[in-house]
Amino acid sequence: MITAERINQFFSFLYAGDVGAVAFWLRLAAGVVSSALLAAIIVIALKIHDLVRAKPPAAEPAPERPKVPAAWEEVMAKIESPNPSDWHRAVILADAVFDGALKERGLLGETMGDRLKQLDRTSFAALDGAWEAHKIRNRIAHEAAGVLAYQEARRAVLLFGEALRELGYMKE
Repeated sequence: MITAERINQFFSFLYAGDVGAVAFWLRLAAGVVSSALLAAIIVIALKIHDLVRAKPPAAEPAPERPKVPAAWEEVMAKIESPNPSDWHRAVILADAVFDGALKERGLLGETMGDRLKQLDRTSFAALDGAWEAHKIRNRIAHEAAGVLAYQEARRAVLLFGEALRELGYMKE
């Protein structure tokens, strides 16, 4: 049975001679470690408190999509015009809108042709149509007084529209 006398004998043994010195150093080390752990707990508690109170970082606003529907309304108005020069403008504007969408997707290149070359038919089904429409646009832009049939202009505009829908810039 543990009595006060036995406890006294135990501590007397610890403080006698070399055992007393070892006990002193053990208690000192335990005190230092305990103090360091207590300080670490306080620091961690303060950091957790700051994190809980901190507002979440503001999310970056999503990059704005170009105003394709508004620009596309202008394209459609021009293609429905009875004036052949408006058909030319409709194709050129549709090409510019599509090129802007390609640039926004991060496709690099000096020309729209360079940007189109970076696309893959397996991931972009409207690629051939976009190329065809772009070639019609180039013919309009580079041939002086070129005659453009309404059906060809409308086809180019519709091909650009299909490509824009596939890129997600216009609804079906």
